[in-house]
Amino acid sequence: MSIEKDVLLDFLSHMGSAIRKKRKEKRMSLEKLGLEIGLTRMQVHRIEKGYNITIETLLKLSLALGIAPNELIKFDYNFKKEDLEKLVNKSKGNKAKAVK
Repeated sequence: MSIEKDVLLDFLSHMGSAIRKKRKEKRMSLEKLGLEIGLTRMQVHRIEKGYNITIETLLKLSLALGIAPNELIKFDYNFKKEDLEKLVNKSKGNKAKAVK
C-alpha cells in the first residue's frame, strides 16, 4: 500500500474496530457472535481486522450486537473528491485486469 491513505482500507479498519469494541462490551466471544450470525470465529476475526463485508453481514452484526447499523460505520474522516476518484480508478483497474 502506498503512503497515501486508502480511504476504503481506513473505513474498513475503523468499522472492524467498532464491531470488536461492541462485541467486547457485550462480553461476546468471536465464536458466540459468529454462531449468532452464521459465520465462523475466524470470519468474525477477519471482519474485525478490516475485511470487506456485505450490507447483509453488517445488518446481521448490528442485530446481534443490539445496535443500529450506522453505529458500526461512524468514523471521523473528511472525504474528498480525490478519495472517490481513487476508489473509482482502483475499481476500473481491477476490472481491466480481470478481463485480460
